[in-house]
Amino acid sequence: MLILKLWNYFRGYVIIRIEGLSLEKFINMCIARDIYLWDIRRINYTTLEAKIGIKGYKAVRRLTRKAGCKMYISEKNGYPFWFSKMKKRKMLIVGAFFSLSLLLVLSSFVFVIEVNGNESISTEKIVNTLESSGFKIGVNRYTVNLREIENNLLIDIDELAWVGIEINGIHAKVEVVEKIVPPPKIEKDIPCDVVAKKNGVIEKVIARNGDALVEKGDIVSEGDLLITGIVEREGMERPLYLHAYGEVYAKTYYEASKTVDLVEIEKVKTGAKYTRRIIKIGDLELALSKGDNPYEVFIIEKTSKKPIEWRNKGLPVEIITEEIYEAIEIEEKLDIEKTKNLLHETLVEDLLQEIPKELEILNSNTEFIINDNTLHSSVIIEVLEDIAQQKKLQIEED
Repeated sequence: MLILKLWNYFRGYVIIRIEGLSLEKFINMCIARDIYLWDIRRINYTTLEAKIGIKGYKAVRRLTRKAGCKMYISEKNGYPFWFSKMKKRKMLIVGAFFSLSLLLVLSSFVFVIEVNGNESISTEKIVNTLESSGFKIGVNRYTVNLREIENNLLIDIDELAWVGIEINGIHAKVEVVEKIVPPPKIEKDIPCDVVAKKNGVIEKVIARNGDALVEKGDIVSEGDLLITGIVEREGMERPLYLHAYGEVYAKTYYEASKTVDLVEIEKVKTGAKYTRRIIKIGDLELALSKGDNPYEVFIIEKTSKKPIEWRNKGLPVEIITEEIYEAIEIEEKLDIEKTKNLLHETLVEDLLQEIPKELEILNSNTEFIINDNTLHSSVIIEVLEDIAQQKKLQIEED
């Protein structure tokens, strides 16, 4: 089918309209003389539309008179017609050739470097390290080894766990993943306390070294002292500084909430449509179609294609087609119970991604509030968690 379309395009064809009372006679005469018509479409009782090749059109003009019909061309398509127009616009062809050549050359160079995924490491540090490896603005994309640059970045910046570089046209996207740095380990010969690393309700305290300052049922906040490394006893002249450690299990809480509308606005097409075409060169967009969107309520469907592309690489040029359909808005009320169940499942799934797998889940609580066609839900999951964290003692010397 595609080959046939290409063949028709290169040999050229026209869309004709035939008007008369003997349309069937006209078609039969074409068949008898081996004149090929395709995509025949009857518009009304006296009019039909069809596609025909250039040679066939020349032959069919005599048949319309014999059949008592009238014929005229509604559209010309194909390479011969395009080439005929281009011959009259030689400077346009020359300009297009040089423009494409310039775009091809410019697309070989990187003009934008975007860094994503970094939080504690500055973008400037990453960009400077890339520049020291030879990857900078203005570099020719075909002269750099991306895998080698990624490895160099991992070696030079120890805080990075993974690096990925992708080039699309003139745009380079650098994705990084930072290492999760564990809390600093305190050596056993260094005095320290045990403090709470998060809020919770104490359930169990195991003080392996040092004195416990909390017991079951106590409510603690992040940073509160749980096990002290300063031991004082009756009869001791000075306190004893220990390396306190142990486990402090507490009930901690993970919470998530979300709000959804119980009334959804659905857009339904009316059938009217407006087509708009845009050519995008890099970040520059040029409208090829005249006029603005004529509809207040509409649905846009976009398609995009690159005119020249090979192995996922090509010019930074896109032709965007926007099909803009007129629409009407229809209110649809959601089923409350189904929405509650879906919202609950979503929130629980989000929390389970956050809660470490080794923790024991003790309880969960879900709350729903409906207000003005809005459903608000919150989920709290209670877990048993070791909240102990060592903190180095600051000892003042006498």
